[in-house]
Amino acid sequence: MNPDLKKLQPYPFERLNALKDGCLPAVEGHIALSIGELKHDAPKFVLDSIIDNLDQINRYPSTKGIPELRQAITNWLARRFKLAKNALDPERHVLPVNGTREALFSFSQCLIDEKDDALILMPNPFYQIYEGAAYLSGATPYFYNTIKENNYLPDFDLIDEDTWIRCQIIYICTPGNPTGSVISKQQLIRLIELSKQYDFVIASDECYSEIYFDEDSPPTGLLEAAAACGNTNFENCIVFHSLSKRSNLPGMR
Repeated sequence: MNPDLKKLQPYPFERLNALKDGCLPAVEGHIALSIGELKHDAPKFVLDSIIDNLDQINRYPSTKGIPELRQAITNWLARRFKLAKNALDPERHVLPVNGTREALFSFSQCLIDEKDDALILMPNPFYQIYEGAAYLSGATPYFYNTIKENNYLPDFDLIDEDTWIRCQIIYICTPGNPTGSVISKQQLIRLIELSKQYDFVIASDECYSEIYFDEDSPPTGLLEAAAACGNTNFENCIVFHSLSKRSNLPGMR
């Protein structure tokens, strides 16, 4: 057995279930503040497409998804984040996954050079998958605080040089879970500059990118910031999106 399994913490929902065990809700019921269960129906055209293609369920799909899906994802990313035409190549830049949670966890296994001093940086508070990914890839988690005094945003300039030298991956979450704070384009560009200086990968969890108040001002994403500062190869940048949040399709994982 991998000894690092002992470092993993119980999943938050397990701890929450234990805490509320035996507690009865008020007459009106309670408001669940645990899993972000969706309140809206899945898009009908998606359900219709699934039904129309059920006869293909007896065939193995391509690992990287059908070309039409990857092209559709590429087109959406270009529209949403104002990227130049052909900035993204669906063959090179896009990979559908069976759940963003699984991808956030698994990709670190490919990137970490397992050394005694390897660090994976992550926000605090944080999505617990980041911590598990660090431990199971042989790295040590390093928590950078996102506090009220800074509008729950990270201040990357407070992280010392020794930490950056040891950093191999930094997880960011924008809009943040659970804070909702959005990292600005200027902050993202600053982080890209640091990634070039210290040679680490930015893993941007943007699963909540389509949940925002001002319809005329959607949150900036890492791809948009990279293009703005001339990093058109998106070097050191990997971004995670989710159909669960933007399309009400968590069951598709």
